[in-house]
Amino acid sequence: MTTDSQELATRSLRAVLVLEALVKVAAPVTAQELGRIVGLPKQTLHRILITLTEAGFLQREVDSISYVPGPRLRRLSPGLLASGRGREVRLAILSSLANDLGETCNLSIPDDEGMIYLERVETDWPLRVQLPIGSKVPFHCTASGKLYLSTLPSTQLNLMLKAGRFTESTESTMTNPAELKMEVERIRRTGYAEDNGEFIQGMVAVSVPVFDFDKNLMACLAVHGPSARLSIERARTHVERLQLAASDLTAALCDWT
Repeated sequence: MTTDSQELATRSLRAVLVLEALVKVAAPVTAQELGRIVGLPKQTLHRILITLTEAGFLQREVDSISYVPGPRLRRLSPGLLASGRGREVRLAILSSLANDLGETCNLSIPDDEGMIYLERVETDWPLRVQLPIGSKVPFHCTASGKLYLSTLPSTQLNLMLKAGRFTESTESTMTNPAELKMEVERIRRTGYAEDNGEFIQGMVAVSVPVFDFDKNLMACLAVHGPSARLSIERARTHVERLQLAASDLTAALCDWT
């Protein structure tokens, strides 16, 4: 390998290490904090941050001093998880869960404007709600979306509630920020979220978090079905089984990562 090639490889590795550090922190992080984590000289880190920001892999937070994943980095996450060597294991876990509960189960991850369906195993019932892999659903009126909101730092949540536009999908949708905040606080206490016809009239869902080994949210696991067959009371009885599956998914996802 030539000297120029070695230098290019070194710069590329440094950029990857910066991205890895930012993702592991799972919160807005300053250049100073990143410098301490990756151990790079200030000027070197500054150049890398500029390059990654201009390329769309990073973006500055509203405080102008912190960095978060940019749109290009966020778009990578569904493909990375979906194509990982642990996908067969994840699907086996979801299939077992769907079989036990008798309803459709899904795994979703957060994006800019909502949750994206990453995996899905359908029920055999003829009456079911069709939300295929890749579908994007709102934060404020879905079980997985509200669960994600509950994991945000309070300052970030308050800003989001203050600035957000909460569209009324059904007559049950929470569009009042104060009401939604109370719901998020309830989710923080109980550890699970529910959707009782808030996104789609006649659909019920409950969702639990899938954490990594450092207790950072990786995905949301949910079961949903038509209220004619799955009442919200019955859906709540599935929480413990969902949590067991979430623990298995943690092992499967972290084994790949």
